[in-house]
Amino acid sequence: MVDTQNILNYRPLEQLMPAHWQIAAVTTADNVDIHYIRTGGNKPPVLLLHGFQSAGITWLRTAEALAAYDVIMPDFRGHGLSSGIEHGFSAELLTEDMAALIRTLKLDKVFVVGHSMGGEIAGRLAAAHPDLVRALVLVDPPLHPFNMPPVDLDNPPAWLQKTLNALRSIKTQPHQERLKTMQALIAPGSANWNEVDYVTATEAAVQFDLKTFNARVDYQLASAEMIKRITCPTLLMTSRGMAGTDVAQSVKPITDHWHDGEYVHFADSGHFIMADQFERFISVLTNFLADN
Repeated sequence: MVDTQNILNYRPLEQLMPAHWQIAAVTTADNVDIHYIRTGGNKPPVLLLHGFQSAGITWLRTAEALAAYDVIMPDFRGHGLSSGIEHGFSAELLTEDMAALIRTLKLDKVFVVGHSMGGEIAGRLAAAHPDLVRALVLVDPPLHPFNMPPVDLDNPPAWLQKTLNALRSIKTQPHQERLKTMQALIAPGSANWNEVDYVTATEAAVQFDLKTFNARVDYQLASAEMIKRITCPTLLMTSRGMAGTDVAQSVKPITDHWHDGEYVHFADSGHFIMADQFERFISVLTNFLADN
């Protein structure tokens, strides 16, 4: 877990964010503002997609390591500084938001990297819009089709109550109190996170719209039908998974049906591979990008 002796010394986000990065938004056809951060430059574009209850800013350390690329880090609707949860929330909507972002920014074919739910959306984007995606990286995505049911915020399940309490509290707290509250939101079993990963995750928790829990996402990436529609080069990274999970068996719906795939397993990592095992993650990622 996090080193509790040091976290109170962690700097606020504005002291960690590179001043020259662009912060902007595009507006979709259904009037949703999709916020994004962009490193810029005349370089190959890389789109980094975050997971549920996260935000684009959590890719900060990864983006800094991808200095050879123009990195775009959007916030999904209901997350970060994006709006739009009142206009609906589904995997299909999130996918089309990202397609609209790519087209509005007039990007060449992009490398798309997605973590967790962001992996679901990255895969759907490659399947539905192959003309937009140069290569695909799936970082611990859902490994079997399932539905995430909506949550009644007034009567949440017991397993979610602690998380909701922390998310409600963190929104009104000063910086140091937020850093302490964040300890309840870091995934159990994670390695010691460094300052950047911890602070950006805290900021994402502050910005997260709790009404997003009322929405529903159908996870269908790891179905043979969808995987077969992905024709670009694909890199799959997995963590050790939950206790009792047979990861080697779970990846087969993807690896048995992809066209051009590479698989790397991080047996020593929790779900947030890019935070838990940053150096190896960046090495694997940059080698794949360079090869494609």
